[in-house]
Amino acid sequence: MVTRELDSIVNEIVSGIVISRIEHKEDTYKRIEGTRNVLTLRSITCGMIDGEEVQKINLSKTVSSDKLTTYGDIVLKLNKPFDSVYIEREYENYLIPSFCCKISGLNLKEVDPYYLVGYLNTPFTKEYLITANGASASSLLKIKDIKKLPIPLPNIKEQRAIGEVFRVCCERQVLMKKMINHEMKMAENIIMETAREVFGNE
Repeated sequence: MVTRELDSIVNEIVSGIVISRIEHKEDTYKRIEGTRNVLTLRSITCGMIDGEEVQKINLSKTVSSDKLTTYGDIVLKLNKPFDSVYIEREYENYLIPSFCCKISGLNLKEVDPYYLVGYLNTPFTKEYLITANGASASSLLKIKDIKKLPIPLPNIKEQRAIGEVFRVCCERQVLMKKMINHEMKMAENIIMETAREVFGNE
């Protein structure tokens, strides 16, 4: 098994954009230049994107392509808990906010993307990113620090097997989260209906 620094197995690692600088304000007379979906803190979870937590905003200016997601990218949160996600086709052209960075141009002959995302999401990696760079748990990571992150690389066949297990686990986690949220809303609705009946009869 070899170990490589992250920037040696990808083409580019760039930070996102400050959303407030490009979001159209309703109290201005500027023309709306279009709309975009934007990733949020809550939308990046369990190694996947939760589409229900994505926001849509109006833009006051155009955005360069390096600030948008592309199929095959990996997006990493620069603040705690430093979650990362693999960008599937359905989540292309989403705005990447400034608390995230985009990792693009992965060499697929050497690295399986789901293996890499799985490794980035391990407690070991998250702790390493803090301690190795002298960052506090509340501060943002720097791109230069992420570039030097050591990545252990077993052979590609083993990576793909590990990556597939991680992908399936992520899908199950997201599904379970949605089921729990749905059940909670049902319980809340039942409680509210009961409360309305009680107060309505007083």
